[in-house]
Amino acid sequence: MIRCERLVVGYLDTNCWIIAPDLPGRPPALIVDPGDDPDYLAAAAASYDVVGLLITHAHADHVLALQPLAESLNAPIIGHPAEREVWTAELDHLAKHGYLDAGTATADLVATGNAPRPNPDVPLWNGHLDQEIQTTTTLKLGPLDVDIIPTPGHSPGSLTVHAAGHLFTGDTLFPGGPGLTSPVYPLTDFAAIMTSVRNLLTYPEHTTIHPGHGPDTTVGTERPYVETWQARGW
Repeated sequence: MIRCERLVVGYLDTNCWIIAPDLPGRPPALIVDPGDDPDYLAAAAASYDVVGLLITHAHADHVLALQPLAESLNAPIIGHPAEREVWTAELDHLAKHGYLDAGTATADLVATGNAPRPNPDVPLWNGHLDQEIQTTTTLKLGPLDVDIIPTPGHSPGSLTVHAAGHLFTGDTLFPGGPGLTSPVYPLTDFAAIMTSVRNLLTYPEHTTIHPGHGPDTTVGTERPYVETWQARGW
């Protein structure tokens, strides 16, 4: 019923997803989180009729291939308008430090001489959204219903995608707990992300969770630990 193709890209091994109905030929598809390596992603996308590019949030490791793909595929960009503030903060960090903010990985990347910097030959996202998502919205990919769900916390406009028993959670939910929130990152909110996580874990226990980095998990695997995460505060 569904195709889920994972493509790992960029300096933080971001999971980019191509979601499509399991149909012959070139089915309609949504690309989620085109984080880097636009030529690689464009080659993978050639097997599909890409009808949209969706960002779960606007941290740089999730959007560095967004602008070139939008132009080469003539595909609309879909996201939450609150993420423009996040992207502005990312660009401000780049201007101030000469490299991008990679969260808790930043110090190690800089120390090892791998400070994350965008490819100067690849255009950066201009902040434009062709479709703004602020409430739960259903997109149709042929016979496949794709629900786009606001899940704030890791960033104010974070989104999760649900389709046919699969949750694509960006950096909202991972194996072992919610994504990064910290007073060091002023656009994050632990209380908000826990509300989002609790909502996601109301899906059936067999629902697969595909996070923005690393391996998959399931709702049933993670649900028993919600109160542990709440108590530890991260």
